[in-house]
Amino acid sequence: MNPESRLAEIIAALDGVGIPCLVMGGHAVRYYGLSRNTTDFALHLAPNSWADLSSRLPATPLFAGKPVIEGPTWRPHSFRRFQIGRLADGREEWLEFWCGNHLLAPFSELYARKEKGLYGGRTLSFLALPDLIKSKETERALDWRDVAVLEEFLDARMLAEAESGGRAPAEALSRIRSRSGFETALQGGLFSDAHIVGLALGAACLAVTQAFLLPFAPTATILQPSTPAMEPVILSRLRTVAPAAPLHLTLVEAVRRQYRLFAQAADRADKEAVRAARGEP
Repeated sequence: MNPESRLAEIIAALDGVGIPCLVMGGHAVRYYGLSRNTTDFALHLAPNSWADLSSRLPATPLFAGKPVIEGPTWRPHSFRRFQIGRLADGREEWLEFWCGNHLLAPFSELYARKEKGLYGGRTLSFLALPDLIKSKETERALDWRDVAVLEEFLDARMLAEAESGGRAPAEALSRIRSRSGFETALQGGLFSDAHIVGLALGAACLAVTQAFLLPFAPTATILQPSTPAMEPVILSRLRTVAPAAPLHLTLVEAVRRQYRLFAQAADRADKEAVRAARGEP
């Protein structure tokens, strides 16, 4: 059985015992179009299913009378993992459950934004692409490589919707995150109307997006302060630099690096806090 069909089988088994969840991790990355080899199945679980998870799992066909083997975890209140099989090459197969973390909104919000799509012959529910990107903003370099590609996918989607009339141009511009998305919008003439760019800048909350937009509407007001705040010297320079010039794009990447370092530090601090609460060094 291929990994996609195996995941579909797992979701069907969980649905059968009333465990709603959203697909995240490697399989969500695969669903959105980025090739990823994974033997684990990461799911975001509704909080009201968390407490009795161990008692519900034995009732699924995943275990079929076999003992439920729960693996060790250093986040027992928010992350649990269960061995559900062994692959032909001897590697263990794990089912992983998250019940909230510092990177994601509450489950109810994530579920309201979910994306449903065909995967492994079954319609499954996935973290929405922006939420999946947010879940990848960890201290791991590999996750940030995923972020870079997933941002390109997200921008391509939004710009295609703007071109077809399914999304307002200002809304699409307000969420631009990638260099390729910026270049596509530039070639499509979306930056030609300073008023539209100003509206987009007023709605943009990500510093990287603001850095892409600001030179095209230098007198516009930034209404959504970013976290972390853009460095004043970079903010000032973005208001005077020529739009789409090499210096403009260099400043964008400086802002992107600042954001990444901030996010990595926040993820590291969260992990250290969990370990400290458990009395670990």
